[in-house]
Amino acid sequence: MKRKIILIVLLVSCFSFSLSATKRSIPVDVILMIDKSLSMQEKGKFDSLKKWVVDELIDQMLIIGDHIEIYQFYEKPEHLMSIKLNNENDKQRVVNTINAIEPNGEFTDIGRALDTISYAAQKLAKSSGEKYSILLMVTDLEQDAPLASKYAGKQKKFKSPYLVESRIIKHDKWYEITLDMRIQDRVVETTQELFTDIEKNKNTDRTEADENEALIKENN
Repeated sequence: MKRKIILIVLLVSCFSFSLSATKRSIPVDVILMIDKSLSMQEKGKFDSLKKWVVDELIDQMLIIGDHIEIYQFYEKPEHLMSIKLNNENDKQRVVNTINAIEPNGEFTDIGRALDTISYAAQKLAKSSGEKYSILLMVTDLEQDAPLASKYAGKQKKFKSPYLVESRIIKHDKWYEITLDMRIQDRVVETTQELFTDIEKNKNTDRTEADENEALIKENN
């Protein structure tokens, strides 16, 4: 069975538990990517971001038994911590790691950070099996990748296929983004299915095609 990667917003409506620590009893995996680039130095921006991560995510949402992977990124992503929360001391270690991050990184390569989250989620899936995953990025979405990057260039608000079906919430000058990394896989699978159907029926009049098999229906 495929591992389920879910959005925070769906946890209450689709499953029998929520991410809130007061209601949830089933542990989850969390991958957290934090933007520490120079653009986050704007007054109040990074302080607001860290306060939300510590007060809302770590203190209010995580429970004992959860596993969290913490990354920071600027020109490149950097892995800071991988820990299963066994007690409150472990939570404090996570808080200390978050508080030590400073917004002093040159360049901002959000595309590379998203690729890293995707890779980390696949790797975690192999070790965690059926455990649910929350993939979270906190960033101002201001892209400024170096020339050596495949995402080179500047964008005031970065766009990516990874963000198409993401849950994006605007906070004080930054964004909380919960990712669904399966979107690209679904696009590829759907495209392959559609191409197969077109090839199979390319020499057949659409009115004579097997409508039970065809993916593309003729509009009436």
